[in-house]
Amino acid sequence: MRTRRTRQLAAVEAVLRDARDHPTAAQVRERVARHLPRVSLGTVYRNLEKLVRAGAAVRVRVDGEVARYDGRVDDHDHFVCERCGAVTDLLAPHGPEVDVSILRRRGYAVRTHRLALFGACPGCTGTALPFGRVAL
Repeated sequence: MRTRRTRQLAAVEAVLRDARDHPTAAQVRERVARHLPRVSLGTVYRNLEKLVRAGAAVRVRVDGEVARYDGRVDDHDHFVCERCGAVTDLLAPHGPEVDVSILRRRGYAVRTHRLALFGACPGCTGTALPFGRVAL
């Protein structure tokens, strides 16, 4: 099934591509509305789901919190601040650091991974570093 390319879909995709903060659907809608003021939250949700199904976005779920969306679809991990809810990309310099060899030896077919570390971000601990992406 081919997804029809609409202005709304293009706008949602652009917001995710430019975002560094893993926005919620409501935050994506706010940002899209700057260019398409009449866009509805339902339209944004539908387009986010299209992007996730197409592999152009990733839904990041954090322990019962509202879903957030990530325009980066490569294997990478996240740090989740338990105080303010910020989600930060953790980028290993040479690819994923997770060793899945034991799973493969036991017959598991690992396609990808998602790892989340939890704690307090620099903004919440008082060490003012910017949010975004952290190279490890």
